Amino acid sequence: MKILHIIMALFLILFSIWLFSNEQAAQPGQLSSMHRENASCNDCHVPWRGISDEMCLNCHEFYDPSQLRPTIRFHLAEKNCVACHKEHAPMQKISRMDHTLLHQDLGCKTCHLDPHDRLFGNDCRVCHSINKWKIDGFRHPSEDRGNCNKCHRAPRSHGYSEFQSMILATHPSIKSEDVEVDLRQCRRCHVTHDWRHLRMR
Repeated sequence: MKILHIIMALFLILFSIWLFSNEQAAQPGQLSSMHRENASCNDCHVPWRGISDEMCLNCHEFYDPSQLRPTIRFHLAEKNCVACHKEHAPMQKISRMDHTLLHQDLGCKTCHLDPHDRLFGNDCRVCHSINKWKIDGFRHPSEDRGNCNKCHRAPRSHGYSEFQSMILATHPSIKSEDVEVDLRQCRRCHVTHDWRHLRMR
């Protein structure tokens, strides 16, 4: 057993000598385009200690929330930088969002716009999860039910007079009094299998 320890110690000593004498062996790879032009090794790394949040904050500042886009305001915590931002990683972006690092009480709409326009309340996690936003097994209700407005709202543009003029210009057979329909009647123009597919009548 003692001989094995001696062999391991000699190996580590020889490996360390080789590593220090061969600079290329310690090169982790090319920097990302964001850092390649403006950073050197010592800007991010502390010898024998690696990268710290403090080193990142020497260049990246988040002290003024009014200057931050809503989607990145969680950076005000100024910690866990390397959990989401990886360098020297080929074929990867330097930024990788990890929602599991966020506080569980942080509302989704702090960063994300509500695509449901408040129709389903404020608690996104009733249907969605942090790890997977898509809802498994969701099936659109049958077109025969006809109550699209329970989940969908017409975009603001549908209420403009220009929108109705466009319909009349592209559908000469439609009378002007037929265009002024209740905007809750989505099925007059839309179908459920593909919202962009419009009925032409």
